[in-house]
Amino acid sequence: MSPRHFALLFAVCLVWGINFVVTKWSVSGTPDIVPGFEGVPPLFFACIRFALLYAMLAPWLLPVPKKLGPVFGAAMGMGAVQFAMLFIGLHYATPSSIAIVVQLSVPFTTILSILFLKERVGWLRAGGMAMAFAGASLVVLKPAEFSFTFGLLAGVGAAMAAAVGAIFVKRLDLTVIPLQAWIGLFSWPPLLAASLIFESGQIEATLDGGWLLLATIIFTVVLVNIFGHGAFYWLLRRYDASLIAPMTLMAPLIGVISGVVLLDDPVSWQLVAGGLIAIAGVGIVAARRSKSLPPETVIQKPR
Repeated sequence: MSPRHFALLFAVCLVWGINFVVTKWSVSGTPDIVPGFEGVPPLFFACIRFALLYAMLAPWLLPVPKKLGPVFGAAMGMGAVQFAMLFIGLHYATPSSIAIVVQLSVPFTTILSILFLKERVGWLRAGGMAMAFAGASLVVLKPAEFSFTFGLLAGVGAAMAAAVGAIFVKRLDLTVIPLQAWIGLFSWPPLLAASLIFESGQIEATLDGGWLLLATIIFTVVLVNIFGHGAFYWLLRRYDASLIAPMTLMAPLIGVISGVVLLDDPVSWQLVAGGLIAIAGVGIVAARRSKSLPPETVIQKPR
């Protein structure tokens, strides 16, 4: 990989990693920075994100795909459900722990590919999946802290939703920008409905965030979705997945470091040991290219 392309991939991972902290601040608030701001309700924040994504990419909705069913399934998995669970997880858990747990989307995608797309998995990838689940379990299992555990379980749910969405993506013939446009269109209405049912004080909380909250929303849409995913797929077309996939593990590492440095996330032996085991396992799964699937299906991750 050329130095220029490595710098681009690092920029993508940097944006994806820092986004865990940005989103944590958005849904939990930091009164020290913005007095009185206690965070936007997670479902409403996800709704805002996808409504803005749709508004910015609406021209790419045409031509309309012939089969909207798989598009809707991909949007629910990779959009509404994934980010509802992810933002709920970030509301209750630390960014560093969520950054590790959501990497389970890689082995989850592989398992679903075995069940529904008849992918063959060798012993090395099976061992990598076992390592990923063991490491994530070490991070998640804290019986004495139910709220913290609940947040991480929501992160696991986000990883599973992303994996389901990846299977639907396999049935689509859409490039990344039109796909993002359709995900935005299909995601914001159910998220708005869920927010109106389960949350309150959305408008007041959003206004309390002021210009800094607006900046975080633009960051998540423009840099994370449009730039991040666009550059990632551009690189994926030029390099083998066995090279690109392990290098994207810079993102959760940056997420962990950002959480510790910027938000003073606690560093426990469970986080360190579980994180290293999980990331090593994910690296093995991602680096072992599928014999029957394009690389995109193997390495979908929630951001």
